[in-house]
Amino acid sequence: MQMDLVFVGWNHRVASLDLREKLSFTPERAREAMEGLFREKILTEGAVVSTCNRAEIYGLTDLDDSFEALASYFSRFHDVDGSVLRESALSGRGDVTVRHLFRVASGLDSMVLGEAQILGQIRDAHRRATEAGTARTVTHRLFQAALECGKKVRTRTALGTRPTSVPGIALSLVGRIFEEVADCRVLLLGAGETVELTARLLADDGVTRMSFCNRTQEKAAALAAEFGGTVVPWEERIPAFAAADVVLTATGATDPVIPGPEAKRALSKARRRGPLLVLDMAVPRDVDPAVEDVADVYRYDLDAFGELARANAAERQAEVPLAEAIVEESVEKFAAWLASLSMTEVVKQLRFKLEAIRRDELARSEPRLARLDPADREMVERLTEALLNKILHNPTVGLKHGDASQRLELAAAVRTLFKLDGEGRE
Repeated sequence: MQMDLVFVGWNHRVASLDLREKLSFTPERAREAMEGLFREKILTEGAVVSTCNRAEIYGLTDLDDSFEALASYFSRFHDVDGSVLRESALSGRGDVTVRHLFRVASGLDSMVLGEAQILGQIRDAHRRATEAGTARTVTHRLFQAALECGKKVRTRTALGTRPTSVPGIALSLVGRIFEEVADCRVLLLGAGETVELTARLLADDGVTRMSFCNRTQEKAAALAAEFGGTVVPWEERIPAFAAADVVLTATGATDPVIPGPEAKRALSKARRRGPLLVLDMAVPRDVDPAVEDVADVYRYDLDAFGELARANAAERQAEVPLAEAIVEESVEKFAAWLASLSMTEVVKQLRFKLEAIRRDELARSEPRLARLDPADREMVERLTEALLNKILHNPTVGLKHGDASQRLELAAAVRTLFKLDGEGRE
C-alpha cells in the first residue's frame, strides 16, 4: 500500500480574501478538522497551517485520489461549494508537498517576499498538532525540517533583512540614524493602524520612551496604556515635536499638523542633543517639508518610503536563487530520511547490520573454529544464519502492521533501536 505526504491549500495567490476567510481555522476548528480526516481515513497524521494569507493541510495518506477526498471533506467542513474549492486549490504529493512547506517557511511563498512572521506561524501550527496528537512521526519530522530550512534561509541569505513594509522601513531608518534605538524619545502623531504597528515594532526593539498625540485624546491614551507611553495633548504637539528624537506622523488631517514656521521656531529654542528623524506617513503630508531647512533634521515621506521599499524588494529578489537552493538541499535531505523508512529499506539495512555482526563474531572465534572439521564448520555457519533469520522474522512481520503512520513509526523505532542511520549503504 503506497503511503505519501500530501497537501491541499488555498493561499493569497489562488484564492480571494472572501474565500480564505471562509476557510480559516481557529486552533479548535483545526483539531476538529484533523479528527474528521482521521475518522474518515483520509489522513493518518497531519497538521493545519492557517494564517490571514493561507489555509493549508499537510498529512500522510494511502489514498490514490487524496485531493478529491480532501477537497470534498473541506467543502462539507466549511460549507463551501466544492467546485470553487477544487478550482482554486493548490495541492501536491511527495516532494511537491515537502518543497511547498519549506518554501512557505522560508518566506518565498509569502505576500511580502521574505517576511519573517510565517516562521512563527509554522512553529505554532507544529506545536498545536503535537499537542493534539496529530503530528506523528512523518509530520513531526516534516515540520521540524521546515523550521530548520526557514532558519537557514534567514541566516544564510539577506532575504529578510531589508524591510518592505512602511513600519518596517521606518524602524530601519531609526536604526540607521541612531546608534542606540532603545534610547530614542519617540513622538507618534495619530492613532491608526500604522501608528500602532510602528509602536509595536519600536517596543519590540526596546524603545520605552514613547509619547502619543492625537486630536481625540482617548485614543492616544489607549495606545499609551498599551505600550507604557505618555500622552501629549494635541495643543502641545509642536514643543513635543521639537523635543523628540524621532517623530512619526500618520493622521488624517488635510493640512500639515506640524507647520513649517512654528516647527522651526520650536526647534531653534529647543536644547537638542542630536538629530531629529521625521517619518511622515500621511497623505496629505502632516509635516511641512520646510523643516528640512533646519540642520540635523532628516525627513522621509511616503514617496521616500516607496523608493526604499522598491530598492529593498529588488535586493530581496536577488537573494531568491540562494534561498531556493537551500530549500532544494533541505527537500533532498528530508526525502532521503523518508525513503529510509520504507519497510524494504529498513529490513535490508537491519539484515546488513546483523550479518556484519555475525561475520565479525565468527572472525573473532576463528582460532577455535579452525580446529573443527569442515562438517562442523558448516553446521556453525548454518546455525548462525538460522539465528539471524529468526531474529529478523518478527521485525519483518511487525513492520507490515497498522495504518500508514503506525508502520512508519515502527520503521523509525527499528532504525533508532538498531542504530541503522548511515549504515547498510554500499
